[in-house]
Amino acid sequence: MKAYDHFIYGGRELDAMRTDFTALTGVEPTLGGRHPGLGTHNALASLGDTVYFELLAVDPQQTPDGNMGARLQQFTAPRLFAYMLKATGGEMEAAQTVLADHGIEADLFDASRTTPDGRVLRWRLLVPHDNAFGDFVPKFIDWQNTPHPAANNARGCRFESFEMGHPRAAELNALLKELDAPHEVLRADRAYMQLRIGTPRGGTVLTSRE
Repeated sequence: MKAYDHFIYGGRELDAMRTDFTALTGVEPTLGGRHPGLGTHNALASLGDTVYFELLAVDPQQTPDGNMGARLQQFTAPRLFAYMLKATGGEMEAAQTVLADHGIEADLFDASRTTPDGRVLRWRLLVPHDNAFGDFVPKFIDWQNTPHPAANNARGCRFESFEMGHPRAAELNALLKELDAPHEVLRADRAYMQLRIGTPRGGTVLTSRE
């Protein structure tokens, strides 16, 4: 069974999102860096030794045109909207094949960002195209030789649980089982994601609802 790598909380303005997260948890997310070509920049908070929380926002120094930055520009409020699972190179290709068998195309590509202290971090991603289940289909990441971000970003929070609900839970669960995902989807009238974390200020819940 594949493990969670990180959870993605998206919005328009990174500074405001960092301020809100700090007020909620007592932990100030570490500034990450810019994602060239994707129109985004980020900040991160560790949720343990091998999993972390990413605040992803529109980068004002890039053009949000047909990329993730353009999508985040449409958010009316910050929200949990995606999650990534760990995978190695061979597992990436296998997941891409499973997705294709379900009629979902997915791009496999390299990405990078430069940290505030000048280090260049590189990784490989598998990102599904638009599909009937949207971001409820996992994305996959292989950090290759890059140290995992959970080890060197703001600490103090911890992962407790992740839950998803969807009107088409049975169909989605069939796909997730083939992808070896670490959770099942609950039947719900309205689709949602819900992340529970422990913080210095107590337990808190972050959701996909704006």
